[in-house]
Amino acid sequence: MQKKLIAAAVAGLIAVPALAQTNVTISGRFAMGYENYKLGSCATGFSCNSESRVSDQSSRLIFNVMEDLGGGLSAWGQYDLRGGAGGAVDIGTWTNGGNSGLGLMSKQWGKFTLGRWDIHYQEIEAAIGGNRAGSLQTLTSNGLMSQVGGVSIANGTRTPNLMMWDSPNWNGFTARLAYSSQFAAAVGNEGSGKGLSGTGNPGSGDAWHAALRYNNGPWTGGFSYFQGDTESGTTGVAHADQTSWRLWGGYTFAMGLKVGLGYDRSEIDAGINGGASTTFKRSAWTLPVSYAFGPHKVYGSYAKANDMSNTTGLDTGAHVWGLGYDYAFSKRTSAGIFYTQLNNKSAGTYQLFAVPGGNGATVAAGGEDPRQIYIGMAHNF
Repeated sequence: MQKKLIAAAVAGLIAVPALAQTNVTISGRFAMGYENYKLGSCATGFSCNSESRVSDQSSRLIFNVMEDLGGGLSAWGQYDLRGGAGGAVDIGTWTNGGNSGLGLMSKQWGKFTLGRWDIHYQEIEAAIGGNRAGSLQTLTSNGLMSQVGGVSIANGTRTPNLMMWDSPNWNGFTARLAYSSQFAAAVGNEGSGKGLSGTGNPGSGDAWHAALRYNNGPWTGGFSYFQGDTESGTTGVAHADQTSWRLWGGYTFAMGLKVGLGYDRSEIDAGINGGASTTFKRSAWTLPVSYAFGPHKVYGSYAKANDMSNTTGLDTGAHVWGLGYDYAFSKRTSAGIFYTQLNNKSAGTYQLFAVPGGNGATVAAGGEDPRQIYIGMAHNF
């Protein structure tokens, strides 16, 4: 018995240096709820019916590792598993779909990342919007303000093939600079180093992103820019190059009231490869408000997208509004109820962010009006 104890102690001493080399932490979020989703003013040939289900709202399990390399330099890595356990569409879907990457970081010069990450599209919501227990569809600026003509700006999700630098915090200011060697969905022969004659270069797409933010005390504000070029595909086939920039500002009063204002100007060049450019531009703005008192918090938001250019005679705009309330049982656990309504003009094709079952890919037909009622709970750990 004594020999076994001594052996165990020796094994433990041998293992300690190995464990000390890399710090591993596990964190995440479970978010789930009941939702009722409905389209109003359905397109001709369809009938509008409400759909109810239990849905997962991007639950995640995050593994972080860090090693001190000395001299203020550290190596780090993150593996972000996304998935859920709600309805049939969620079961068994845990994948590396979140913000994942690795790199080096320093307090002096910031953080360098190789991987896939959320960039640009969520900047306004992260700064002046958001809630504790709502669904993805309650994030109004991530939805309407990040879409143009049925196309999501900056993917409306993680951008792959990314090289990114995040600055240190300079008295409340932070900056980000990122480059993606292929931000949009790949076409045939991507990564092979060759392509069929006459079909262009399937590896030529890329994107740039830059952001400058300020967050100090009651004030927050910032600017974000995104430029993405899709691959040079087959001559005569349309592309979807993107340009987008946004501004935002917000103020939090001492009694718990937070008010924000955001503006977005985005465009899609849907021209033909080897042919003329066809650019669709639109401007949009959002006004989120929240009020916290004790464990309670109420939310209100409104966002509007103006008509697109190059659509003479068509009403392509839309507006969305939402109301919500949640209660914090603790710093980590909250529950609440939310209502979100989007109204498209007769030719508007906007959809709620990450629409249920569509993962953000489903586009509303002209004039359809998505609506969601959501009762949910979230736990962060």
